[in-house]
Amino acid sequence: MINSALQYVARELNRYLMRKFNLQEDKAILGSILDETGAVPEGNKDKVLVTLVNMEQETNYQYINFEKTKGNSNYQLNTPFNFNMDVLITALFSNYNEALKFLSETIYFFQSKNLFNHENSPGLDPKIQQLSFEVIKLSYHEVHSLWTALGAKYMPSVLFKVRLLSFQSDQVQQVDTTISDVGPSVNPNG
Repeated sequence: MINSALQYVARELNRYLMRKFNLQEDKAILGSILDETGAVPEGNKDKVLVTLVNMEQETNYQYINFEKTKGNSNYQLNTPFNFNMDVLITALFSNYNEALKFLSETIYFFQSKNLFNHENSPGLDPKIQQLSFEVIKLSYHEVHSLWTALGAKYMPSVLFKVRLLSFQSDQVQQVDTTISDVGPSVNPNG
């Protein structure tokens, strides 16, 4: 689900940037900033990169019991795991002016569409109810720490908190059958 959510957002951002700049090639992709050798992959150069940098469990949306009813049975499921994602959008351009231009348009895109749901994003994975984007404000120290942790030099970027992925397995933990009729049964023929 993480992959389908971020792939969808990257595709939507890419469509926007291609229309905005009348481009024929993709400009927004999902991926890590550096490969396993610590180098920027060739496919990431001159692109806007969508990168997951952190996930945190959202505890405000926890449920004590989660039940589904089908017929006369209640199915108890484990409590869903809910997560927020920190997603870094980076303009990895060799030309600094191009990087700023694409980052600015990326910010316009998320300002105009900060909520993805099934009404405004029909291709969104059915398991995802919605994704909302809000900018995370970082201090200079926090920016330095983030880029140091990524193992890269700072590039023009913006960090978003993306709410909310809810992981709910269909694995039934318990089945309770409800009783629909109580009392003696009378047979009129007997």
